[in-house]
This record gives sequence, structure tokens and C-alpha cells, in this order.
Amino acid sequence: MKLLTANRANKLLYNFLKVNHITGNVLLPANICPDVVTTLHHAGLTTTFVDLQADNLCIHQETVLALAKQANLLLFVHTYGIEHDFYSFFEQVREQHPEIIIVDDKCLCLPDLDVKDSPADLVLYSTGEKKMVNLGGGAIGYLADKWQYDEVEVEENDLLTNELWLLDPKQLYLKMDAIIAHKEKLNTIYRALLPEAIQLPDAYQHWRFHILVPNQQQVIEALRAEGIPAEIPYPALDDACVVANNLHTYAIQLYNDKQLTQEQATRACEIILAFGKEV
Repeated sequence: MKLLTANRANKLLYNFLKVNHITGNVLLPANICPDVVTTLHHAGLTTTFVDLQADNLCIHQETVLALAKQANLLLFVHTYGIEHDFYSFFEQVREQHPEIIIVDDKCLCLPDLDVKDSPADLVLYSTGEKKMVNLGGGAIGYLADKWQYDEVEVEENDLLTNELWLLDPKQLYLKMDAIIAHKEKLNTIYRALLPEAIQLPDAYQHWRFHILVPNQQQVIEALRAEGIPAEIPYPALDDACVVANNLHTYAIQLYNDKQLTQEQATRACEIILAFGKEV
């Protein structure tokens, strides 16, 4: 696979699509970042949103297999940075639909600088703002050798620019060690102080720490009132997608990066616990 870099993962994706004249319909999870959808539409593709699978919170696999004959591309997103390879699923899709293009979006995962092989055509990582490793910008991609790649000039906007970005592996690895250590300190606090019943499994807690509560808005407002950052996941881009909509309705993303101290993480837990049985 060829190592690629760009200022944003969306630019890597856009360049790949345009250089290889890829058109048609894309299957993608309903809770995807809206910027990705805009990029696909800007490149001339159409989109079909698929709900998530309840057991792994990634795109629903049976639905993908049923719809794949109507699509040219599958964009698979590792929800909340889940560190798991879905190669067997990719291979199943390929077995039934040999011509489909697969993009493995790992933008919320820890970047890997040594991807030698993948059943996906394009693997994406990001080091931009609010990602697992924040270098203030930049993206890394791995492209199967059969595909072409080049920079495509665009009319610049807030999403796509022609600015180049060069990978500095040393800076990336130095930051990764410190980031992982800090996240683990905060996650240890969250795991210890918050009820286990409201925590998502550990596989979803690397990028941010996720909890599910029935009174999401009140908890978010209480956290923000004390200057503690927390987010609500993206809404589903199709109202019929129940699992994606439930995450938007009940999930809270607690920060575990440098924006938050151990004292703030402890205070966040106190605020959440103050809601008592309501959480």
C-alpha cells in the first residue's frame, strides 16, 4: 500500500475519488461526520445512510450486504475510534460484490504508520483537531497499489483546501505516548467513579469516554456550566436509523485529552453522580 498525506482526511478522500474518476452511490453510517458527506457530494457521488449494528455500533453489516449491489463504494467508520479490524466483513462484502470500493475510515483511531496490507482500498487516519492524536492538522492514508493518487486543485472553502501537509513521524510518535498516558489517567477516573452500567465498553473509550444517560441535555448543561467540555454525538442523517438516533439522544462524550485535568475529570463524575438515579 502507498502512504499518503494531506492537510485533512477529507482531502485525501476527495483526491482519491477524483483522480480515479469514481462515481455512483456510497453506503455510509447514518451518524457520520457531515463534513464527509459534503466531501462525497462535492466529488459528485450520492449517499445512502445505513443504521448502526447494536452489537458493535458500526454500520449494519446485513444491510450493507443487501444494498451493496446498488452501490459503488462502502465507507466504513470505526465508531468512536473502536480499535478492531473488520477485515472478515470487508472480505465478505468483496466475495459477494467484487467491484465495490471499500474505504476504511479510522480517523478517530490511533494512527498507524506501518499499514502494509488491508482488504480496504483506502485506509484513513487523521491528526487534526479533536482527533485521537491532535497535531493541529494533517491526515495519513494508505492506498492499495492498483489505484492512482495525486493532488487535485479545488476551489478552496472551509472543508477542502490546496494546502499541503508533511508527516513528521518523530513528532507523531512523541505525542502519541503522552496522549495515551493522559487518556488512561482520565479514563481510570471515569471507570472508577461512574456506574459501570452507564459506560460503553472499553473498546469505545480511547478517543473520548462515552456514557449513556436518559437525561443527556441536563447533564451536558451542568458540565458546561462549570467549564467542563463534553459533547453530544452527531445526529443520524436519516430519522429511520434507530440505533444512530439513540446514541445521539442518550450518549455523552466526556473529554479525556489535554483539554481536561484529572481534577476536572473527577468533578465531571461528581456532577454526573449528583443526578442520582436519573443516570
